[in-house]
Amino acid sequence: MNALAADPRRHVLWLWTALAFVVLAVLAVVRTDLWTYGSDTGTFAQIVASALHGMRDGVEGGTHFRYHWSPSLALLWPLLALTHSALALQLVQAAATVLCAPLLAAIARPYVGETYARRIGVLALLYPPLLALGFDEFHELGLYSPLVLAMFLAADRGRWGWFVLVALVSVGVREDACIELAVFGVVLVALARWGRRGESGLLHGDVAQPRALEWAGFGLFAAAAGALALYYLVIIPRVGAWVPSHFYDYPFAHGPIALLAAPFVHPTAFFPATVTLGRFTYVCEALVPLVLLPLFSRWSLLALPGAAIVLLANSGYVWRMGDHYAALWIPWLLIGSVAAVARLLHRHSQLAMRWWTSPVLCVLFLIAFDPMHPFHYLHPYYPSLSDARRALACVPKDASVATYDEWFSAEAAVRPRATIDRADGVQYLVYTDDTMNGVDRRVRPEIQREVARGEYRLICQFGDAVTYRRVSH
Repeated sequence: MNALAADPRRHVLWLWTALAFVVLAVLAVVRTDLWTYGSDTGTFAQIVASALHGMRDGVEGGTHFRYHWSPSLALLWPLLALTHSALALQLVQAAATVLCAPLLAAIARPYVGETYARRIGVLALLYPPLLALGFDEFHELGLYSPLVLAMFLAADRGRWGWFVLVALVSVGVREDACIELAVFGVVLVALARWGRRGESGLLHGDVAQPRALEWAGFGLFAAAAGALALYYLVIIPRVGAWVPSHFYDYPFAHGPIALLAAPFVHPTAFFPATVTLGRFTYVCEALVPLVLLPLFSRWSLLALPGAAIVLLANSGYVWRMGDHYAALWIPWLLIGSVAAVARLLHRHSQLAMRWWTSPVLCVLFLIAFDPMHPFHYLHPYYPSLSDARRALACVPKDASVATYDEWFSAEAAVRPRATIDRADGVQYLVYTDDTMNGVDRRVRPEIQREVARGEYRLICQFGDAVTYRRVSH
């Protein structure tokens, strides 16, 4: 409170932050009402709701640990227990997104002063990849950016209790995030041992508390490496193969390890497959709104592990801007941007003034290449949601049911046994008689076969929305 009273201008950024949250929250409510959240939001609603019982969900067919290491999601369990709504997760993700603005400004303030710190905070609120995270379906990575910024801030200020607390939560977000955190830990140890001794801060390479920083870096590395070892050596062998490994399958390499070796073993196949126009434009969408500032700071190198995880994937879905995978590199580029502005102010003050074009570029990108794609999501996919709600109401809450992604997501928080895109193996099916999308074209013939065989019979129909119940034999 004293700090705010000493410089009332800080209220301005908090007001912009609150406004950004209100906008994202309203959009979340609208999307929830329109049923346009895909299966991921519903999946995580089931995962969090069952956090005390193995983090199980219907879409992944068992425990979420087959896909990702995400024990920190258990911290959200009380929220789902109280609200029984996936909207609560979307609001948490919106809050996590806008919180990056005051955190980034706090990191910047000692280096660039109040005015520039406030502008840098506004930049975070406008940065298209980050803003898209707040609008996207809920994912655990949606919580990662503010955690990284808070951890960096704690290390820079020597707040070691906060550093430990945030680090423990961070290493439980996801296994790929642990790779980055382990690298960050190594960087902190290196700074503690070989960095300059001084008070000007980590962004300038100065270390005021080398012994404490070394312990913090070593602890972060040990926690992240330990989490990776626990996940891949103990948990994965017990729950089955790591499912996302298919994202790193190519004709010349199968799995992440083989792909990392491919540039040396199969260079003529590796580079044409991974150096593509789509990946190049993705990188441009990350750097251009920041007027290439991250390229002027070594701190941005911490984004490389996450960028590699994203860009080496065989699916364009992973390196499509607006998707949650961008969270792996976003916080490091923002930190690199702060370091670059601080350096320019110190050495080239006139040049530094031009960085303010970055928010303008962000706005232009939001107009021309908006990664949120709001016009796609802010209208109902199905013309009669009331019929869909009535068809789903025919199904008992505790029964197993298969339906569309969006219908599943709307009901998943209160239907622990719901799943998607199936025509057998569940007690109920809720679909439409029209060809709403590609799912219908694939599933409809299977449903017709099951009905013809006497496995399911129609019990409810409202408009084109139909409910089938499995016949007991």
